[in-house]
Amino acid sequence: MMLFTQHRKRRMTQPPSPRRIAPAIALLNRLRGRRGLDQPGRKPIPDERHQTLPDGHLPLHIASWNIHSSVGIDARFAPDRIAQVIRGLGVDAIGLQEVGWHHRGEMGLDQFAYLAEQTGMRALAAPTKHHRSAHYGNALLTRLPVKGVEPIDLSQPMREPRGALAARLELAPGVEVRVMVAHFGLDPWERNAQVGRILAYLDRVPPLPTLFMGDLNEWLPSARCLRRLSARLPDCAAPRSFHAKLPTLRLDRIFVSSDLRLAGYGVVRTRQTRLASDHLPVRALIGVPAAQATAKGHHGLESSTI
Repeated sequence: MMLFTQHRKRRMTQPPSPRRIAPAIALLNRLRGRRGLDQPGRKPIPDERHQTLPDGHLPLHIASWNIHSSVGIDARFAPDRIAQVIRGLGVDAIGLQEVGWHHRGEMGLDQFAYLAEQTGMRALAAPTKHHRSAHYGNALLTRLPVKGVEPIDLSQPMREPRGALAARLELAPGVEVRVMVAHFGLDPWERNAQVGRILAYLDRVPPLPTLFMGDLNEWLPSARCLRRLSARLPDCAAPRSFHAKLPTLRLDRIFVSSDLRLAGYGVVRTRQTRLASDHLPVRALIGVPAAQATAKGHHGLESSTI
């Protein structure tokens, strides 16, 4: 009985995950909408943007999606459905989280290789968990030339292993962009530490137009980790993307540096995307300056310093 009581106390001291409170947040949002209880002076966060690219910018079509190990909300393991959605997005690159086996899905299937084969894109894998029959973590699928790639360890003591992936993609000859994909932890202190590692990484690599995307597990717009990211990457796509059945929380975000133009974004909500995962994909159109002063040493063979 004592052990049971101690276990209950430990569970009660842990902060609730976004997924557990999603129904309560959804109800609160509906009540605010009905009663006009939105906080005065706070500008509402738009769920979509539709702008044209400015002159002198090249289009970069990007997306971010937590694919839930290819297990949909109908409990069906269907990596073919995930691949079909990705093909339909028509993007140059897509950052994926929860790729691979993790107590769900099918052991023995390399989802990284499968999605690359089925989409015709190159898969840059950044697993955070390893098993003799399968791996699990983040990935970047892209059809663009890859000039460099580097994993970033975001793991914190006593927490689930987490990570990020940074890749240098060539949009056109002499025009490169740094694309980063991450999956943050469930606790505020953990997310703040992970943002610190992302910012430290950006401090040590050569300057380059940068976008950072992923499932950040943060739904409070005033959260410190989001404010720190916004100070470095000032524009952000943050539509409501979770839960796929009733999108309420803004967990999936795409941040861009000031030298990029976030022209358009929104969630992709179709019959397939509502079933394929518990998150909806977030898709964005980003303008990259066509005339770009690339740092010396960025051209040529792939490197691990990006």
